[in-house]
Amino acid sequence: MSNDHGGDFDVSPTGDTESFPTDAELSRSLVASIGTGVLSTLNSDGYPYGSLISYANDQRGNPITLISELAEHTKNARSERKASLLVTNAHSAEGDPLTGARLTLVGNMQLLEQGDESSGAYLNRHPYAADYANFKDFNYWKLEVESCRFVGGFGHMSWMGAEAYSNAEQDPFCDNAEHAIEHMNDDHADANLIFVQELGGVPNASEAQMIAVDRYGMTFKASTALETRTSRVAFPEVAHEASQLEPFVIGLLRSLREDT
Repeated sequence: MSNDHGGDFDVSPTGDTESFPTDAELSRSLVASIGTGVLSTLNSDGYPYGSLISYANDQRGNPITLISELAEHTKNARSERKASLLVTNAHSAEGDPLTGARLTLVGNMQLLEQGDESSGAYLNRHPYAADYANFKDFNYWKLEVESCRFVGGFGHMSWMGAEAYSNAEQDPFCDNAEHAIEHMNDDHADANLIFVQELGGVPNASEAQMIAVDRYGMTFKASTALETRTSRVAFPEVAHEASQLEPFVIGLLRSLREDT
């Protein structure tokens, strides 16, 4: 199957497609795992001004950043609170960067009072910024999210409101998923192939590459002689802790090998 963007890549998923996380869960996980994004505020002429910032998120997924009074963002936010933050993992996508996930958070900038508990999340995520936090002309700002636009790749996109976004949980594998994916692709390509052949709906696959893993299961790019498509393999149960990632993958692989 050919398309305009991916050559012979079929974006329609196969396998246990009901196990995919919701877009709200994917959004919360993306925000939690990245830590940098492009903040856009409106200048005095009404034009959007975008610049790279570092951020942390509070318990509801609202981004928090530390910026100087001299920054253009501060000048803009003091006169117009409307803003947006673009977060993306496109840098980790192979080939076309537009195949990577991205999220635009839309909301209002709020100046945090000194001692606000949520400001501590920023220094926990970015300890190198401790010196700036002591400067009198630096303040913490929070983007109070009102809506989100999530794009998971070509043909996968949705809008969601603040409630759906804030009520979703970030994935417990946020911090260790990237390492696990790299390890599986570099050292266990044979296991990837077993997963997609036995559980991923591509029994004639000749190659498989893991592209995502979450509390519900694993996502692969599976190739046959004719096409490459997305393959989804579910875990037997839902994970709740980061430490469950390795035993879940090993346990599922072991069960498949014992059945053959």
